[in-house]
Amino acid sequence: MSIRKAIYDLLNDTEADVYPLIAPQELTDPYAVYSTRIEYIRSHDGVEVNEAYVTVQVYANTLATCIALADSLSAALEGASGTYDTTETLHVGLFLGEVDGYFSDIDKYMITQDYLFKFI
Repeated sequence: MSIRKAIYDLLNDTEADVYPLIAPQELTDPYAVYSTRIEYIRSHDGVEVNEAYVTVQVYANTLATCIALADSLSAALEGASGTYDTTETLHVGLFLGEVDGYFSDIDKYMITQDYLFKFI
């Protein structure tokens, strides 16, 4: 199954620097990191993907920059649909919510966003 690749393609179609799981150390701000949780369903045809939960963490040196990138990502992903990785059809992307944070150890602001992508 290529759901992970479809999600990767979807996120990289945005105007943000988005990385799976971890970001390279030598990055300039802002950037985002994402992780996925994919729920499979069983049918008479075998295992199929129905839903993928994606958590996106946006990092920046200033709160304003962090908010701007988070807003850009939510605008691109909310209601997203189409075929990605040439095989997976995304029915709809749903923005579920977000949480703000600040990490004093690395002096960065962070906004964590959660999405649900429904594949058909």
